Amino acid sequence: MPGNKFQIFLKGLESKTHTIEIDEDASIDDLFDDVSRVTGLKKDEMRVVYAAKQLQSDVNGTTMTLKDYGIGKHATLFVLLRLPGGWDSEEHEPKVLDDDVELTNDPDMITLDDDPDSQRAKMPCGHAIGPESLTALCRSLLDAGRYEFRCPYNKKTYCGQQWEYITVRKLAVLTEKEQEYFETKLSDNYLRKAMGIQDCPKCGSFCERRDTKNIRVTCILCSKGKRLSYDFCWYCLRPWLSSGSRECGNPMCDGKDPRLKILKKACNKEIVGVKNCPSVRACPKCGCLIEHERACKHMTCRCGQKFCFICLKVAVSGSYQCGTYNTKCEIAPIQEELPGCS
Repeated sequence: MPGNKFQIFLKGLESKTHTIEIDEDASIDDLFDDVSRVTGLKKDEMRVVYAAKQLQSDVNGTTMTLKDYGIGKHATLFVLLRLPGGWDSEEHEPKVLDDDVELTNDPDMITLDDDPDSQRAKMPCGHAIGPESLTALCRSLLDAGRYEFRCPYNKKTYCGQQWEYITVRKLAVLTEKEQEYFETKLSDNYLRKAMGIQDCPKCGSFCERRDTKNIRVTCILCSKGKRLSYDFCWYCLRPWLSSGSRECGNPMCDGKDPRLKILKKACNKEIVGVKNCPSVRACPKCGCLIEHERACKHMTCRCGQKFCFICLKVAVSGSYQCGTYNTKCEIAPIQEELPGCS
């Protein structure tokens, strides 16, 4: 028996917001069908992202649903084009936690508030924080370009456990406006920093390349129904002028991936006693940019690749080649190439 219907917002295409109405029990495949109907895109021409997670219709043989991703009423999703090669805050009521939330008398880890009349939730890692503090903390992380929320507790040892957006949404008691902002920033930060996406310079749609070796790309929306395709340079975001596929013909284009500029300009820091380590690295497998926060040198990318943040050696059969989490090793130079881009 069908469930209740609610609205979902789609962003990322032609600088517009599309609205779809969908059943609360719908599968991700159903969602993809609705997105295709509204946008006119085929399934293989797009990706859909919600709160820094790419939606998949099937995971390890399990059919995924909206509920599996925590997608509810008025959720904001981002549609990302897959391009072929071609050539103020507002006043609100005090936040009140739901009755099913586990409360604690421990002081707020941010404000140190221990007032017994103030509500403080116990996060999945066991540390305490109030909804207002949690909202402010996570908003500051988003404004700094982060796409993950991690516990900042740092007495004796640094926690660093990741908090899922669904958990933050509930325990921060986010308003609808805050949810829209959080979901928009999470996806935008993830798409730009982790996936290396660009905006089409003509229609403003979020885009990724099917083949990361293509510099000359074709916007499928701007080219639809036109005699000539709209090709632009992936690096300088200007119309493609030349007849070739390697140099766009724009005199100001340096022909370099913008992620390389982030790597080059990242500041240095000390990691497990090793000074002057780059604070941002690209995953050796997928090229996702990762910023080092605290604690050890061992990293696990979203793609599953484990590697050392200092020497960039990848783990072999789950074992790191450069010793334990706090063993000093030789600093690898700033990365000048990204996987799949040469």
